[in-house]
Amino acid sequence: MGLPHLISIVGAGPGDPELLTVKALNRLQHADVILYDALIGDEMLELANPGAVKIYVGKLNNDGQNQMERQDGIHQLFLHWASENKKVVRLKTGDPMIFGRGAEEIRFCKANNLNFEVIPGVTAAVAGSSLFSVPLTERGKSNMLLFYTCRKENDCFPQLEPLVSVLQTGSPVVLYMGLHHLSELSGKLLERGISGKMPVQILCKISQPGQSSYSTILSKVEEFLSEKKPCTPSLLIVGEHAERI
Repeated sequence: MGLPHLISIVGAGPGDPELLTVKALNRLQHADVILYDALIGDEMLELANPGAVKIYVGKLNNDGQNQMERQDGIHQLFLHWASENKKVVRLKTGDPMIFGRGAEEIRFCKANNLNFEVIPGVTAAVAGSSLFSVPLTERGKSNMLLFYTCRKENDCFPQLEPLVSVLQTGSPVVLYMGLHHLSELSGKLLERGISGKMPVQILCKISQPGQSSYSTILSKVEEFLSEKKPCTPSLLIVGEHAERI
């Protein structure tokens, strides 16, 4: 199987089409096939080659899909369209290498001798920090940053102690996919001595129509969530200095 097929694993950013990189837009405009995620909006797809085949391959929380089967189906589409010598864009929310299964798709392409490239995207943490003026790092305050996914394993939060250690330094933790478990996680952090006054920022629909943000503190998370209903997709920033400027 040879050129000119090309698999472009493209980060679409957090939702606003204007946050696409120039290179990502170029690939969309010249794609034969686009395999796109659940959170990719119509406005972004309208920027693509109008003749491109557009195939939804995304997932949503608790949508009932078997994720191993879904990912295998994406890989098989890579093989099929590569055999047709097509230019394929695998359009992924955010950045392919941050909680985006980009590594799995790269390994598959390498194992099957597919011609591929990876185009970075703006991940939600970076976009949310800038759009809502919540610094992730700042001289004399925050010298490191942790990205953490709140997916539980065996009914536990994995690697919880390193998360606590980072918060104890004064640096922030960004929680991806964390809203549904925020109340439980906040309790675990309080049990481990994290201050109840620690700020918590909840950023919703970052860069998308209807984006919103909420601020609370760790000890009041449960009370806050009982009164407010933040929408998804959302991202959380927790830290001693995680306050809006």
